[in-house]
Amino acid sequence: MIPKNGNPILWEELTWKDVDKLTKTMNMAIIPTAACEQHGPHLPLAVDTIDCYEVAKRVSAKTGVPVVPPLTYGCSQSHGNFPGTLSLRPDTMMKVICEISEWLYRSRIRKILILNGHMWNWGPIYSARENLRYDFPELQVRVLNWWETTPTTMSKLVEDCPVFPSYIHANLSETSCVLAARPELVNMREAVDEDDYETFFEYRMDQYSKSGVVGRGATKSTPELGEKLFTMVVDALIPMVNNALNEERSKSKSAIYENHNNDKSKTNQSPSKGKRKGHNDYNIDFENSNSGNLKKKAK
Repeated sequence: MIPKNGNPILWEELTWKDVDKLTKTMNMAIIPTAACEQHGPHLPLAVDTIDCYEVAKRVSAKTGVPVVPPLTYGCSQSHGNFPGTLSLRPDTMMKVICEISEWLYRSRIRKILILNGHMWNWGPIYSARENLRYDFPELQVRVLNWWETTPTTMSKLVEDCPVFPSYIHANLSETSCVLAARPELVNMREAVDEDDYETFFEYRMDQYSKSGVVGRGATKSTPELGEKLFTMVVDALIPMVNNALNEERSKSKSAIYENHNNDKSKTNQSPSKGKRKGHNDYNIDFENSNSGNLKKKAK
């Protein structure tokens, strides 16, 4: 259900009763994954979180899909010796995503959009997706970089990095988006432009850029451009999310697959000590815990 007040549904602001009511009709959630890392001399460390969370909240307000608190730390080791960056190792980030998703599963969530805001989160995010799709066959999981919603939005966001767009950082688009969302955090007097250039190997940011900026138009950034970019992305994402809400989970026609999952179900009814729970355990736990609470209340 789309919020009547036009505000996003923020998971952390709900009560447990709110969640219980919401997830009886809404089985999807958005997990924004971002970073806390240097973004040149003119932008805050929270750029990736600000931009990604802004997109997620706008989509939530139009679709009714709840947004969980953003993962504000990401895989940012590639920024090297620039001060301020806080990073998780890839295996740590992967585990965090898996465990948050498992807890969402306990609250009836069966569709998860991992909306990514930092390019080098790819490794741990896709690894988490593989684990989740195996451990929870009922889950439908999608990984999507917010800037790659359509070819048009992607080309617009990297247009000032014509030679090597994969190094885009603190450029025209990122700066403009923060100017639109959190202008008080941007110091345009410190903004610089730095050309992208082609390399065969992939280097740390402190080995590739002097300023931490990669883009030829950061100094030309405007809040108007940022708002335009947000609108383009969100307008493209809304129908995608609405379609996802109605998309049925693919069912395997393989007898081998079905037998395998039946065996797992039997095993999961009596999990061994120290073994991670399977999806059937979470179904049982959720129903038992909630029915118990309701019975106590009724008395």
